[in-house]
Amino acid sequence: MSKLINELLEEHKKLFSLLDELRNIGKEGAKEKLFESKNLFLSHLDKEDRLLYSKFNEAQNLGVNVEENVLKFKEEMEDISKDVVNFFDVYKAGIADNIQFAKDFGKIYSILKIRMTKEELQLYPVYEKHFE
Repeated sequence: MSKLINELLEEHKKLFSLLDELRNIGKEGAKEKLFESKNLFLSHLDKEDRLLYSKFNEAQNLGVNVEENVLKFKEEMEDISKDVVNFFDVYKAGIADNIQFAKDFGKIYSILKIRMTKEELQLYPVYEKHFE
């Protein structure tokens, strides 16, 4: 497995570890974990854009037949990232309503879990097939 894919997989694990901590932390420690989670998420997106999606874009520009569903991953992630960043922004000052937070958190957690599983099973293997 390539170094890049290993790093991305480790970031997935770290993000979900932080989110699992956040789920169980309570109001006092939530602000710090939210900040840490948001920073990791944004850093991860940046790494994917610079090092993963850029390779697919270069290949497509050179006339290489890049699987169409791979190119849709980036578009889909743009929509997901707006929702995730909005979640972090809403709660950056802290959690006022535990029930609303639990609902919003559950939605974001499941969206990210589904998305990252798809990346691991569909996107990363295509990258390794073509670029490693």
